[in-house]
Amino acid sequence: MQIEKITKPAQIIVSMSTQISHEHIPNYIGTAFVDLMGYIQKNGAELAGTPFISYLNLNEQGQAKDELLALEIGFPINQEIPSTEKFQSYTLPSYQAVRTLYIGDYDDLADSYQELIDAIKHENGVFTFRSYEYFLTDASAPLEDQETMIELTYRPKRKDLLTS
Repeated sequence: MQIEKITKPAQIIVSMSTQISHEHIPNYIGTAFVDLMGYIQKNGAELAGTPFISYLNLNEQGQAKDELLALEIGFPINQEIPSTEKFQSYTLPSYQAVRTLYIGDYDDLADSYQELIDAIKHENGVFTFRSYEYFLTDASAPLEDQETMIELTYRPKRKDLLTS
C-alpha cells in the first residue's frame, strides 16, 4: 500500500452532519448526496472537488469510539452559500494528513486505517481522530473494483512541551 503525506488546502464546503449506526450509513449517504446536490444547485454554486465522508469520532485505532458514528458528508464548492439547520457552508481549514488509495470492498477498510495510523506514528505525528473518505468510483462498479481515497488527519508532536 502506497502512503503519502499531504497538506490539504483550505476549501469552501457545504455539508450535512449526523450521528448514525453503521447499518444505516449506505442509505443516508445516498440521500445526503442527492440533498446536497439540490441545495448547491438551488444556491447557484458549483462543485469544486470530490465529495467526501468524514468520520469524526474515531479512536486511536481508527475505529468508531461509540455505537453511533458521527459523520459529515460534504461537497467542496466554489463559493460559500447560506447555512441552514440542515446544511452548513463554511471554509474547512487546511489540514495535514496521510492518505492512500484503497481498492476493494468498502467493508474491508480496517487494515488500511491501521497502516495509515502507523504511518502517522512513524512521522512522529498524533492522529487527530478524523478521517476523510473520497469515493472515486460510483456504486455501479463491482465491489472488488471500488476505489476509495482515505485521508487520516494528524498534527506533529509538539517538542516544546517536552522541554522546560
